[in-house]
Amino acid sequence: MNLATLLARAADVYSDRIAVTDLDDPSGRRDITYRELWTQVQQTAQALRGIGICPGERVAMLLGNSWEYVQTFLAITSAGMVAVPMNIRLLEDELLHIVRDSGARLLIAQGTLLDERTRLVGVAPLGEVIARPKAPIGPGQQDFDRFFSAGAADGLLETGGEDLASINYTSGTTGLPKGAMLPHRAWVAVASYSRDLLGFAEEEVTLHTAALTHGSGFLMLPTMQVGGRALLCAKFDPPRVLQLLKDERVTSGFLVPSMIQMLLDAHGELMPLQDLALRAMYYAGSPIDPATLRGALKTFGDVLVQSFAQTEIPMFLTSMGRAEHQLINGEKPHLIRAAGRVVPGVRLRVVDDQQRDVPLGDTGEVIAQGPHMMLGYWSRPEATADAIVNGWLHTGDVGRFDEDGYLYIVDRKKDMIISGGSNVYAREVEETLLQMSGVREVAVIGLPHPKWGEMVTAVLVADGAAPDQEALDAFCRREIADFRRPKKYIWVDQLPRNPYGKVLKRQLRDRFASAH
Repeated sequence: MNLATLLARAADVYSDRIAVTDLDDPSGRRDITYRELWTQVQQTAQALRGIGICPGERVAMLLGNSWEYVQTFLAITSAGMVAVPMNIRLLEDELLHIVRDSGARLLIAQGTLLDERTRLVGVAPLGEVIARPKAPIGPGQQDFDRFFSAGAADGLLETGGEDLASINYTSGTTGLPKGAMLPHRAWVAVASYSRDLLGFAEEEVTLHTAALTHGSGFLMLPTMQVGGRALLCAKFDPPRVLQLLKDERVTSGFLVPSMIQMLLDAHGELMPLQDLALRAMYYAGSPIDPATLRGALKTFGDVLVQSFAQTEIPMFLTSMGRAEHQLINGEKPHLIRAAGRVVPGVRLRVVDDQQRDVPLGDTGEVIAQGPHMMLGYWSRPEATADAIVNGWLHTGDVGRFDEDGYLYIVDRKKDMIISGGSNVYAREVEETLLQMSGVREVAVIGLPHPKWGEMVTAVLVADGAAPDQEALDAFCRREIADFRRPKKYIWVDQLPRNPYGKVLKRQLRDRFASAH
């Protein structure tokens, strides 16, 4: 069950179709057919074998969205080695940690990215392979094009479903990133879910403008399964994306909610876009603002698909499809806060601290099982034992089910606030505050309080003119129960986020606890 088998099969069936279009190759637009891609992948795999990398050994990747990323990832996994994709937005110390922690034998990096992170040079025992170099190649380094074109085209290595395919590092909001070990069966399962839940079909054109190292990369394989085309952009540029949706007849793509809002801002007036081939605008990664969701429905039409999951069991635990999104503007407006229903093949439970199922409608930690669950955390047996208990992955998310089977995520367990002995779920308060005019972003935290233990505090970013204290108080009295209501409001220019876009609440707590 080598995940690269999906490309090998596609190369047989769709050999002359375009598999990858790299819009930002230095030489200009670059189209690669399925036959060409499979040959390049085999040559790359053979070159990696030739320098002594064995199955099971790790190869780190510091590559932006590019044809080199697609070729390298598939070559590593096809050879039975383990890919370690790294977010190019991480700080140098975090990247150093990942290369060292994973024990990567080789680093394959884009020249400009490595030039800005020189401490990575020489860390991997076999040195570096440099793609798109802008400076002379240094000692112990290889040029990507010359090195990988010299290998002979060789077949893929047969692997078992439980064999490790990649180590995907978590966002690390509470410390250094941990490596989630994803086997080949996890990648194949996610491909199947993506194809079914997003409705992938022949002539699929999947836009990759979000990072391939994260959610967008999981859409590569299902696109290949149907003989579609991966359209690669080096960075997210809203006006350009809007134009690409029309010019390239894009049918699907992965976005985080903030990207959708930026597309709406770039589009201007909330009016439907005409003549689009778009079938699935798939979003995940964080809660979506209600105004953003309604604006997207009006502008892009009946194409929104949402999911809830995490790196440790990626992309799909629940899903809310196109038809359900339409109900938000009709008979079921409460679904605007839902994460969807459990997808086939996945088991979800909501449990208390003693691992007992809570009654329907009550909140508890969401735990999960599914064919795409990680093997554990790389070199972290204690963290693995905490996360996987009796075969169930503890997500750290607090949620509840309603009578129709919809899951609602109310908070991260570690972000729950205990004020006056009552549990306050920050996410519920945040979702309510986001509905108020003048509030663009919000993070709710607990600050120390001598009477209540923790004081519910809202840290806000204004959308234009900020509402005054009286307006905020009046809104919260109407919409939020007294014990959940913020007792303090703090306005900031922006919320601190990690390279994955997640708000760093610990940083906010540290900053404002001392001031308070």
